[in-house]
Amino acid sequence: MAHAKSLFSVPIVAEKVRMLYQDRGVKVRHEHVLQSIDLGRKVASYKTPDGLVEQNYDFINVVPPMRAPQVVRDSPLPWTEGIWAADGWMEVDRSTLRHKRFPNVFGVGDVAGVPKGKTAASVKWQVPVAVSHLIGDITGKASTERYTGYTSCPLITRLGRAMLVEFDYQDNLVTSFPGVIAPLEELWVTWVVKTMGLKPTYLTMLRGRA
Repeated sequence: MAHAKSLFSVPIVAEKVRMLYQDRGVKVRHEHVLQSIDLGRKVASYKTPDGLVEQNYDFINVVPPMRAPQVVRDSPLPWTEGIWAADGWMEVDRSTLRHKRFPNVFGVGDVAGVPKGKTAASVKWQVPVAVSHLIGDITGKASTERYTGYTSCPLITRLGRAMLVEFDYQDNLVTSFPGVIAPLEELWVTWVVKTMGLKPTYLTMLRGRA
């Protein structure tokens, strides 16, 4: 089930995933937004353009909707209008990450109300930009650093293979390892990066050890 009209936000990647699914006989139903789960009956209910639809399941993997933390949502910092207002994302300039109404506040990572950038890789690129502008404020030397929307998504496509999808605000594919890792190829090395490198790092961070 896909909640949107495509399988990925970047058109060229969405088409690649569509082709992979078609080749492997994976059926996709678009615009199905999960509403509830009946554990006893093993039935999931979805909101669709045609109304509420029930779907039986043997196994279900649910990704919950994202929103800003309550401390941000309950503050004056979120967008007050537009597509990021409902979920409480912080109203920042997408290039400088500086708050649009409180210039001494910066937002990075999951709280930032920008078109892309809800990944650990994005934070790695966002933080230096925010720090550069903060230092510029302190020293009186304005920074020219800009965040271009860089986002990285290691996309597992099958056991032992994955694609390293990197893109920016314009949905341009960005390659960190040109000549080594092609963005739309299923590679063993990308699988290793995801499972042996990134996964342990994420788990360590969640346990407060990094």
